[in-house]
Amino acid sequence: MLGSFEDFYQEQYPRIVRAILLATGDQELSFDATQEAFKRAFMRWSRLQKHQWAGGWVMTTAFNVAKRHRSRARRERELLPGMSEAPNVPGPDTRPMDIATALRQLPFRQRQATILYYWGDLPTVAVAELMDVAEGTVRAHLAAARKSLGLELEDV
Repeated sequence: MLGSFEDFYQEQYPRIVRAILLATGDQELSFDATQEAFKRAFMRWSRLQKHQWAGGWVMTTAFNVAKRHRSRARRERELLPGMSEAPNVPGPDTRPMDIATALRQLPFRQRQATILYYWGDLPTVAVAELMDVAEGTVRAHLAAARKSLGLELEDV
């Protein structure tokens, strides 16, 4: 059983916001999605605190919030022709940024599984439970992601 929500928040927040930033490349969206996920976790804390995967639940929730926000923003852009998207300003040219860029090229479910497994340090069975898919599906997402990332990062 986990301790207080405050301790959980202090421990997990930096890791989760970095994971969402890694997945989206959007700092403001990362902060907003992570805050929304922690708000939902707080409302369920009496149940969540009993599970070691609570941090993974918050990370998955933040992923889903970010994905919904991106989908909504895309629909709004389609409704407002002539509105241009803000320019994508590249970050510093470092290997971690190359990895972040490569991760953002993955399909959402592969990216989610990869970050939950490697960044969230969750076993495949926990990732499967959080993503509501079979464990074999998680393994398939991870294999496809490793293959894509290997090709993407080959020149780095």
